[in-house]
Amino acid sequence: MRRSHLSLLLATLAVTAAAGCGGATTDTAATDEAPAGAPAAAPVHLSGQDRAWLRTIHQGGIAQIHVARLAQTRAKSAEVKALGDTLVTERAKMDGELLRNAQQFGVDLPGTLTEAHRKQAEALAQAPTARFDRRFVTEMLKSHKDAIAATRRQINRGSAPEVVTLAKTTLPSLRDHLQLLRKVAGS
Repeated sequence: MRRSHLSLLLATLAVTAAAGCGGATTDTAATDEAPAGAPAAAPVHLSGQDRAWLRTIHQGGIAQIHVARLAQTRAKSAEVKALGDTLVTERAKMDGELLRNAQQFGVDLPGTLTEAHRKQAEALAQAPTARFDRRFVTEMLKSHKDAIAATRRQINRGSAPEVVTLAKTTLPSLRDHLQLLRKVAGS
């Protein structure tokens, strides 16, 4: 009798161990954040296009926030200062979402301005006060047009559905900012 209980116990342990260690590898990053009992998310496989879009939009966002902060303090017109406030707030929120997603996708994004963005920001910071507003709006118009073009490319050519969805949710905000910039440019 003892022998049958011991055999049953050993058989149960063997089945439990085999089920838990069935040779599958686990992604601890995916399971650490998942609620108890929730299935682990499948890893997202990103193409070069997907990764390039994440980096481009993030680096553009860093530059836009940096330059918009200049507008908050250097702009002559209240309208341009308000635009700077809007861009800093909304772009920071957008970039935060982008960073969270990139981290989940395993993409490290730089935390500093590119050399080209740094030079543009320095030139704008040194612009005479009388010309600052116009130069700020002109640079932001170009930056937003570039970001919209890159986002449309991602929507059309991206391979990871999660990144394409992120691009689709980003596009309306970029378009709204472009409309605000056009309005200020026209006044």
